[in-house]
Amino acid sequence: MGVYALIGRVIDGVSDVAIENGLVVVIDDTIKYAGEYNEKQIPENAEIIEAGSGTILPGFIDCHVHLCGEETAGGRSTRYDKLLGAAHEIGILLDAGFTGVRDMSANGFALARAVELGYVRGPRIMPGGRLLSITSGHCDIAGDATKEEVNKTNLTGRLCDGVDECILAARENFRQGAQFIKICATGGVSSITDNVDDVQFSFDEMKAIVDEAKRHGTYVAAHCTGNTGALQAVKAGVKCIEHGVMLQQETIDLMAENCVSLVTTLNISLNVANFPGLHPAVAKKAKLCAQANIKTIDMARKAGIRIAFGTDYSNSKNTPYAKNGREFESMVQAGMTEMEAIKAGTINAAHLMKYADRLGSLEVDKLADIVITDGNPLQDISCLADKEHIKLVMKNGVIEKLISSK
Repeated sequence: MGVYALIGRVIDGVSDVAIENGLVVVIDDTIKYAGEYNEKQIPENAEIIEAGSGTILPGFIDCHVHLCGEETAGGRSTRYDKLLGAAHEIGILLDAGFTGVRDMSANGFALARAVELGYVRGPRIMPGGRLLSITSGHCDIAGDATKEEVNKTNLTGRLCDGVDECILAARENFRQGAQFIKICATGGVSSITDNVDDVQFSFDEMKAIVDEAKRHGTYVAAHCTGNTGALQAVKAGVKCIEHGVMLQQETIDLMAENCVSLVTTLNISLNVANFPGLHPAVAKKAKLCAQANIKTIDMARKAGIRIAFGTDYSNSKNTPYAKNGREFESMVQAGMTEMEAIKAGTINAAHLMKYADRLGSLEVDKLADIVITDGNPLQDISCLADKEHIKLVMKNGVIEKLISSK
């Protein structure tokens, strides 16, 4: 840790306008000044870092990643190889400017602890553990394997049926360190045995999981592609809808009434139909997504729903962590303003990570998670889209990445 004065254009994650001649002062792990440039605020021993034509922003937060590790480890590897692969891959996320992520996999538990202890380099991780799914649902993708075999080997999903099994599955995740629970409330695009508008889990099953999460002081997020299952999930008490591809106005209104957030995953939604090698059933469903999802975003904005940044990336060839920032571009493509997209990936996402009081914006007494990009994202959002544009990453006041402009 040290003392730093970051000088240049500042987007603080709170204001609706940039500070063109701004200053952020960091002492140890804490922001001590953020605002208009004021030389008197710069400590004598501060290291000066100038953004030049770039922009100083809060560290980015991705609320929907899968830290599977398969791309590095290889498809035939063991769960331990995949964990080590994921331990390597999370460093890529940090280099891309992401100082926080919310994970949906079994690997997140160990990785979160390893990052916190300083054993590996990576973003803060809010682990949710394996997705809870019904038998034959979105996570039941193992062909002729039994339910028991799926639950033993699948690092992403856990099958559970009936209220008692659902409660047990949630408790198993909490036992390992889950900080939230994710369920599959509808069918999905990538699963070949269901339809996107299938309703998965009964109301009683969903409500049981929500109640269990409340007992652990947290919330449930729901994978929702179709609308009917999403509506049931909101009625059951979930606090976050993931994807929300085909939401209708009734569901949007109920989300707004109950302060339910929406996590976007637009980049995949708008582009998945063009991914090579898709199963025909997946390709057919993928074609339904793009325009429907843009409509959802428009309704959510008009309803005042908190929209948070999420990618659904797993570092596959189509979803590389180095380019998680492409979600910012897709948000703008879907009709959000550049500033709305930035807030979705900073302060709004921090609320879902349950640390908006400490992170997500450049404000006095918050932790110093800071990014400098090489351009002005209010003019060209693509300067957030690739790790090559990210010139500085600071996490907890420690410089994790610095590329000199000289």
